[in-house]
Amino acid sequence: MAVRAGILLGFSYLFCGLCQNEYHLLAARAFQGFANGFVAAAMAIISVSVQSSEIGVTLGAAQTALVIGGICGPLLGGALSEFIGMRGSFFVSAAFLWIVSLAVIFFVHEPALKGEESTDREKTSIKDDISYALKNDHLRELLAILFLLQVTILMIQPVTSLWVRKLMGDSGNVELVSGFIMSSSGLAGALTTALWGKFGQSRGYYAAMFITLSFAGVITIAQSIPSSIIGFGICQFLVGCFVIGINPSLNAALVKYTPSSFRGRVFGLSNTAQQFGNMIGPILASFVSMTGSIREVYIAAGVIQLLLGFRLFFSRIKKGEY
Repeated sequence: MAVRAGILLGFSYLFCGLCQNEYHLLAARAFQGFANGFVAAAMAIISVSVQSSEIGVTLGAAQTALVIGGICGPLLGGALSEFIGMRGSFFVSAAFLWIVSLAVIFFVHEPALKGEESTDREKTSIKDDISYALKNDHLRELLAILFLLQVTILMIQPVTSLWVRKLMGDSGNVELVSGFIMSSSGLAGALTTALWGKFGQSRGYYAAMFITLSFAGVITIAQSIPSSIIGFGICQFLVGCFVIGINPSLNAALVKYTPSSFRGRVFGLSNTAQQFGNMIGPILASFVSMTGSIREVYIAAGVIQLLLGFRLFFSRIKKGEY
C-alpha cells in the first residue's frame, strides 16, 4: 500500500506540473486524492513493528516527523518556486516521492504476523471493514473523534488569514504574518507531540486525548477574543501544543483496540475519516461565517473540541478506562 501510494502520488504531482488549465489541475488533484494513503500505510507498518509498550512514543515520533514535514514543505516549496518556478516544484516533489517509494521497497520490511494473526488476514470488502469498525465500540468512537477533529482543524485554516487581516487592518504584510502564525502552531506541535505520546503511553491514551481536546477547545474559543495580532499569535502557538498532540494517542488507541491483521485497514479507515473531515470543515466554516462572523467559526470549532473531550470523559475516563 505504501509503495502504491508513493508511486501514484508522484504521478499526481507530475500531472499537476504538466497541467495547461484549471480543469487539468482539478483532475490531477482528484487523482491525488485517489492515490492518497501513504501515511496510513506507514502508520500501520510502524504499529506492527514495535512492542505495544512503546507504541505511544513511537507514534508520537512519527507524528512529530509529519509536523516537521508540514512546516518545512511549504517553506521549501516557496523557495523552489522562486528558483525553478511552480511547475518545477511539482516535478521535484514527484521525484522525491518516487525516491521515497524506492526507499520503502529496499529498506522497509513489513514484519510477518504470527500465529492466529496471520491466519486472520483475509480479503474483505470495504463494506465489511466499515461494518467491523462500526460494531467495535472503541473503533467507532475513535474514528468519529478523528473525523470531527479534522473538521475543526479545517474550519480554522481557511479563515486564519482573514482573521489576521481583520486584526491587523491595513498595516503590515498580512500573508507573511499569517504564514508565521500558522507555522507557530506547527512548531509548537513538533516540540510537544512526542511528549504527549509518552504521556499517553504512561498515563493512558484516553486521558491524554481528554486533556488535549479540552485545552485545545478552550484555547480555540479564546482565539475569538484577542483584539491584537500578538494575542492571537500566542493563542495559535498554544493551540498547536495541544491539538497536534491528540493524534499520537488517538492512533495508539486505534492500535490497542485493533488486531494486528486489521491494522492496515483501520488506518485506511482513519485516513478516510480525515479526508471527509477535510471536505466538511471548510464548508461548515463558510456556513458559520456567512450566518455569523469569523469569530463564530473559532467559537464553533472550540465548542466541538470541548464536546469531544467531555464525551471521552463520561464514556471512558469516568468508567475507569484510561
